[in-house]
Amino acid sequence: MIRQMDNWLRKFAVLTRSILKTDYSNYPGSGAAGGLGFAFLTYLNATLEPGIDLIIRETHLEDYIRNADIVITGEGRLDGQTCMGKAPAGVAAIAKKYNVPVIAFSGCVADGARRCNENGIDAFFPILRNPGTFEEAMEVKNACQNMSDTVEQVFKLIKSVSKNE
Repeated sequence: MIRQMDNWLRKFAVLTRSILKTDYSNYPGSGAAGGLGFAFLTYLNATLEPGIDLIIRETHLEDYIRNADIVITGEGRLDGQTCMGKAPAGVAAIAKKYNVPVIAFSGCVADGARRCNENGIDAFFPILRNPGTFEEAMEVKNACQNMSDTVEQVFKLIKSVSKNE
């Protein structure tokens, strides 16, 4: 079904290019949200910006990070794409401006996640504590308990190390 929809979108982009003489089909962000970026650029003469930039600006996040001792961020899955404009990378970039350490927590850690270390996330931790199904992992009670348990252990280590300095 996804291949069929991708094919429809490709045909729509070709048709649009032939009529309007513009082509945003490969523009960064044009494929996001099922092609909304493409539609906004092509038909509304819009400009696109990464969502994290909007969130950072509107929440004044930098003001909070500037004087922080540590920054905690995360997402459901850390992988090689995390550093490509996703929230944890944006948060880490600000923290690094002020030399604030960054820890990320995620549901799982996948191939390429080490790129996060190269892009401002000092350490990352998956929160899954036991093997199980995706449904079990996504159950709110389990996810909250897994997050709480993992964060508790990380901060026990931080506290222990801080005492010894």
